[in-house]
Amino acid sequence: MATKVVWTHQAVIGLEKVMGYLEKEWTVKEIISLNQKIDSLIINLQNQPELFKNSHKYKKLRKALIDKNNYLIYKWIPAENKIIIINFRGAKQRPIY
Repeated sequence: MATKVVWTHQAVIGLEKVMGYLEKEWTVKEIISLNQKIDSLIINLQNQPELFKNSHKYKKLRKALIDKNNYLIYKWIPAENKIIIINFRGAKQRPIY
């Protein structure tokens, strides 16, 4: 069975915030490319949930780089075969994980 991916409310808000900024500053082509990178990353995480290193500060969380400008924080729960996307952030935003 495929690993389930769940986005928290905080992660959805983070994604919307970043996308709102990008719509003003980037081209449509760049936004589409970012969406494709996010989709690809999610597929990779479903296949290899431990692909990225644990956070130094929060050992149960992992930071996945999407590109040089964006990343997401996730938690893998092996017992439930589930990945929880905790947050989505622009790299220039103040890090909290």
